[in-house]
Amino acid sequence: MPRPTLPLYALSVFDAAARHQSFTRAANELCLTQGAVSKQVALLEAHLGYELFHRFARSLRLTPRGEMLHGYVQRAFGVLEQGLDATAMLSTPVNIKAPSCVVRWLLAALRDFNGQHPDIPIQLCSSHDHDVNFAREDFDLAVVYKPHAALGALDTLLFREQLTPVVAPELLARCGQPLQQAADLAHFPLLHPSLDKRDWRQWLAQRQESTVDYRRGTVFDTLDQAMNAAVQGFGVTLGDVTLLHEELASGRVQAPLGPPFANGFAYALAMRPDGPPGVATVQQWLLARAPAG
Repeated sequence: MPRPTLPLYALSVFDAAARHQSFTRAANELCLTQGAVSKQVALLEAHLGYELFHRFARSLRLTPRGEMLHGYVQRAFGVLEQGLDATAMLSTPVNIKAPSCVVRWLLAALRDFNGQHPDIPIQLCSSHDHDVNFAREDFDLAVVYKPHAALGALDTLLFREQLTPVVAPELLARCGQPLQQAADLAHFPLLHPSLDKRDWRQWLAQRQESTVDYRRGTVFDTLDQAMNAAVQGFGVTLGDVTLLHEELASGRVQAPLGPPFANGFAYALAMRPDGPPGVATVQQWLLARAPAG
């Protein structure tokens, strides 16, 4: 036999009346009339087949059965509220902040996430900022970029930055010059991902190459812009081998002057300690797909 429908509305009215021991005060809480509260309680009593209150001229008192039922009703509504809160949090988007240069890796890592976890929506914010302050910023996860030695308690290593000159095959063909050693860079336009041009300065110093003028070339705001320009054959940039994994694997760019140079910086994943439940799932997914994972 089908189970009778629970009179949830009447039970909620009963809960208010039992807590206040008054139909009038329950009516004020529920924005009802005193008569409407009294009617719902009477209907519930008729449904159950026993009285829930002793009614006096100016007061109410729960019957033994009413007192027992009220305990169960309070626990049941408490569980319902917990369930509603939990399901609401599952639909809350996980907000991720990431430097623009790492978005290409992040999008590849999240490519299959929605298919596996359709109940965890994601909002991604690209930023020039390389750090996060959870006390002031409304993000649940953030990819941060900082010296590896400076990673904090909330940071989990994704991968170390490893830079190497990258060039598009079209540029090699257009220039008609070989790119087999560091000195050959003198024949190619250089691309800089930062105004201080430190990446080329550090890389050439590490190779002990002094004949190439690192100061020439085009300056971009971000590493991502410089790498995109290199992929399009605009010049040679120092690109991160992890961020350019797909382009290197497909041959859209080449890295003829490897091995890559580790400059001491790293990309890490920071997680807000009090984020929604889906945050830990996203964190584990990204860490599992990171070279350091």
